[in-house]
Order: sequence, then structure tokens, then C-alpha cells
Amino acid sequence: MSSGTSRERIDSTSAAYAEKLLDIILARENSLPRTYGFEYEFLPDRILNQDDISRLFALLSGEGYRLDKGIHSKGDRRIAFEPGGQIEYLSPPLKASDNIKFNETLDWIQDMNELIEVETGIRYIGTDYISGRYAAPLLLTSERYSRMHERFMKANTRGPDMMKGTAAVHLHAALTSIEDLEEMYPLFCEIASSEEFRMSGSRREIWNRTDGCRCGLPEVDLSSGALSIMEGIVKFVLEAVELQSGKRFRNIEDKNFADFLDHLTTIFTDVRVNIKFATLELRTPDSRPLEEFPDLWRKFVEKCESLKSQV
Repeated sequence: MSSGTSRERIDSTSAAYAEKLLDIILARENSLPRTYGFEYEFLPDRILNQDDISRLFALLSGEGYRLDKGIHSKGDRRIAFEPGGQIEYLSPPLKASDNIKFNETLDWIQDMNELIEVETGIRYIGTDYISGRYAAPLLLTSERYSRMHERFMKANTRGPDMMKGTAAVHLHAALTSIEDLEEMYPLFCEIASSEEFRMSGSRREIWNRTDGCRCGLPEVDLSSGALSIMEGIVKFVLEAVELQSGKRFRNIEDKNFADFLDHLTTIFTDVRVNIKFATLELRTPDSRPLEEFPDLWRKFVEKCESLKSQV
């Protein structure tokens, strides 16, 4: 196949997949007033082992949480874990003005961290990075994580540190229309490098040496509308190495759109569109002590809400 023909095929695939992704976002039917949310990770104060993970799972089960597809749920309370034993608290959808529910969510997180320390002796810390965990055991050993770890051992030098030694706060906003993507994607890209929301130097250094084909930011034309933005994202994802085959996704002949959606979840760009929930995610903020989070949350929501006044 000539390079020209190959490029035409990639461009055609990018356009088709971009349209499908936009259709999925619209079908989610997120409505105004827009909701926001966060995923808050904490690092364990020591290297954990499988016995520790078993005790954590047993504690959550005893507290009434039910495990399904990697998520421990109890009503709208949801908890997940990362391969190094990091705990991740997933907030419910929050309206911009719902300070009561926001504070209740922070109280739940604080209470759970305290309960875990009392019952298991594991203390969870809000911090960006703890060194010395490159060779720590991989505590989540699903096929996905095992392949990811194998890839990161080869792709560069810091991937295992990213998987097992870092923690972040992901902030997200619901996409209620195509216009939301046009307005909010440039905003998220801008604030990802701002002093308030960017990664710490140590965490950024790890990300830069994890896997360049799935980290960073795609080259996207921000001036030509939602479809152009989505096409730029799709092209970036097509260039990324697929974990099972070890090939760039665009070079795998028998893959389809469903395979692409699965591959999309292995991309860790600073700003990411979450197709499942039709949200836009800012993934750069570092984990931090819980008492420091309300100020960051307020600034994030204010920046998103300010876009309305510019319409």
C-alpha cells in the first residue's frame, strides 16, 4: 500500500470514528445544569502486597460495598484501586452550587481513609509521588494491567513508577452538547499547564518517560469545531500502540470500532474525553491533602461555569 493510500485510509477512519464518538456523546443525553465530578487517588504509605489488598477488599465488603467490574459500590459511593494499591474515590455527579453534597463526599473520603487505617494499618496519603515503587508488586493482575505493565517496561523508563507510585485528582465536566466540547476542550488544554492545575515536576517527569504514544496531548485543531477536535484525538489514538498486539492500532487490519473504544481507555492524555459517561476529564492535578482540595475544586468549577457568560 502506498503512503498516500495509507494516509487516505487513516484520514477516512479518523473522520468516521470521530463522527461515531460525537454521536455516542449526544446519545448520553447529559442535560443542563451541567454536573461535575472528580476521581481522587491516595497512595499507601508503604508498599502493599496481595494480603493487604485482600484485607482491603474484605473490609469494603463488610461495610456493604459490592464489587463489580473493578468498582466497589454502595449506593452512590464508589471506590476503585490502582495497580500499586492506590485507592481511588469516585464522586457522584455534582452540580456547581451543590456545596452540601460536595462536603458530604469529602467527609465520606476522610471517614473511609480513617477506617482503613484503624482496621488494616494502611495509611493513605494525598501526595503526587512516592519513590521506590518501580519494582513493587503489581497488585491488580488482570490481563489489561499485566499487558500495560509489560508495555511500560519496554516503552520507556518510568511507566512502572506511574502505575504504582503516583496519584492524581481527575476533574471532569459533563458534555451536554457538541458546543460544550468546542468550548471546554481548549479551556482544559490551557489550564492543564497552568500553575494551579499542572502536574508537579516529579510527576511530569514520570509521565514524559512512560509511553509517548499514549500520554501528553494530541495535536488538535481547536479552531474548526467539535468534529475537528475529535478527529485530532482519534488520529492520536490510532497511532498509539495497542497492548495485545504490540502494534500501532492503525496497522491492525482486523480491528473494528468496538476494539477502538476499548483501546481508547488505555490512553492517558492530560485531557481526555470519557465516552462512557460523555465527560471531559482534566487529568493533570496532583493528589494532595484533602483539606487543600476545596479551593482547587472551586476554581475548576468557576472556570467551567464562566464559559456560559461568554456565549
